Amino acid sequence: MEGVIAPHIGPMPFHLPEITYPLSIDTIGKLLALGHEVTIHCHEYGCGHSGRVNLVQLARKLGMDHPILDNDLKPHFCCSRCREAGRVSMNFGFVHHALTIPFSAWPREREEERQAVIQGRRR
Repeated sequence: MEGVIAPHIGPMPFHLPEITYPLSIDTIGKLLALGHEVTIHCHEYGCGHSGRVNLVQLARKLGMDHPILDNDLKPHFCCSRCREAGRVSMNFGFVHHALTIPFSAWPREREEERQAVIQGRRR
């Protein structure tokens, strides 16, 4: 078969869902299609751990049609720092970001910009 990518040879084709209006961003696929991002933040006292959620990896694991509400995503995550410390590792929440400044820059670029502002020289 010409043009077909076998799963064991290369990556499977990643098809994004069609965006329809009125817009309702309710699945992982729609988040990816619209270029949004999700961060996770631990609310446990003394932790404050946070990080970005890899939506592509999550879509491969759960599927593009998986809902993105907190209660739908929580069973698939935990706070690694709290788990290592023996605390409750399920006290966290998700924040959905549209990719606008400052969220559209990669972490290194964001840190460089922050350092430039601290040092008084704006790029």
